[in-house]
Amino acid sequence: MSATPGSFFLCENHPFPPPSNNNSGGGGANGSEDNNQHEKQPLQDSTNNKRGGESDHEMHIWTERERRKKMRNMFSNLHALLPHLSPKADKSTIVDEAVKHIQTLEKTLQKLQKQKLDRLQEGPNPIDLGHQDTSREAFMADQVLSGNDAAAKDLIIKSDSVTVAQPRLQFQTWTSSNVVLNICGKEAQISVCSPKKPGLFTSVCCILEKHYLEVISAHVSSQSNRSIFMIQAHVGSSGAYNHQVSEVDEIFKQAAAEIMFCLTS
Repeated sequence: MSATPGSFFLCENHPFPPPSNNNSGGGGANGSEDNNQHEKQPLQDSTNNKRGGESDHEMHIWTERERRKKMRNMFSNLHALLPHLSPKADKSTIVDEAVKHIQTLEKTLQKLQKQKLDRLQEGPNPIDLGHQDTSREAFMADQVLSGNDAAAKDLIIKSDSVTVAQPRLQFQTWTSSNVVLNICGKEAQISVCSPKKPGLFTSVCCILEKHYLEVISAHVSSQSNRSIFMIQAHVGSSGAYNHQVSEVDEIFKQAAAEIMFCLTS
């Protein structure tokens, strides 16, 4: 009987430890789950990075494919503009021939522009309206041959008096596709027909003023897509030229050439 209380006393002095095994077991399970989550996170990041890299690579391939397609089309169009090349010409040959062809076209254009200006400055042979004197001389010869000497002498006197009083005037005409120049003495009529261009009439007036040509009258006609100028001008008194017929002609021709160049530029 005495031993029983003693053992009970020992049991009271040494209590059973708390059930920590169950709690520790639960904590281990939670830790393993956290470790699994940490292990899965890098896998997901690497998968996303891999997918992003594949997308960039595919975009680069598509861009490069489109660039090469565009280059092929451009070379094909350039090759079509050079019919003298063989169909199997490589790209370097196409580029070299295109450069040579462009240089040839530029030289041809400069040559044609120079010929155009030369023709405008030279113009056709001046139109001489003194054919009426020739007809009078023929009429007088007929009168002499017919025996009407008195009438012939009268006509000769009248013809001489007219020639002395009014010297024969020469009309000269130069034409181009857009400019017509009519010169009579120190005056001229300039006709300009051109597609509508802002400031064109002002440019024409500036060219005339540059050559000391005064505008007597100007008629401007404008339609939906073209403009027509009819200008009558003469050499101004303030010009630094001697008012000789040959120099006046050169002044007008030079002004007309510059107007023509202004229209084509």
